[in-house]
Amino acid sequence: MRKLIVIIALLSAAICCNAQKYTTATVKNITNSFIATLLSGDLQGTLEFFDPNYVADQHDNFLEGRTEQFVAEFLAGSYKKGYYFITPQLNRIKSMKVKKTCCNLEKDEIYANVEILMDYGVKYTVKLEMRITEYGDMRFIGAVG
Repeated sequence: MRKLIVIIALLSAAICCNAQKYTTATVKNITNSFIATLLSGDLQGTLEFFDPNYVADQHDNFLEGRTEQFVAEFLAGSYKKGYYFITPQLNRIKSMKVKKTCCNLEKDEIYANVEILMDYGVKYTVKLEMRITEYGDMRFIGAVG
């Protein structure tokens, strides 16, 4: 019994310490890496930035492996004060820039607001939400269905 309590205490400490290493700088770095991967045209590589359970549910099952649709829908947002909604054609994205990050682990708020500029002039901001996975990694999540 004593060994079990020690093991549980060590695991709890490891999880707690792992969560403490994340900051807004971490969110920005992960988001910038995702942006660089996307803009380089490596769609398959972008999947590494998403929670594996989310990829399994949304990408693999619901969208039947359609990676371009998965990423485009993840980056969908509104512009002109919400009057228009856009799901971007990924090859028409001119630039993406992190505008704001949040990493409030106590409130389970982890996100990056990213400004997306399309090559035809439309600019909009999308909130990319994250969570810490069961393995302690910070990954993107989105809606399923």
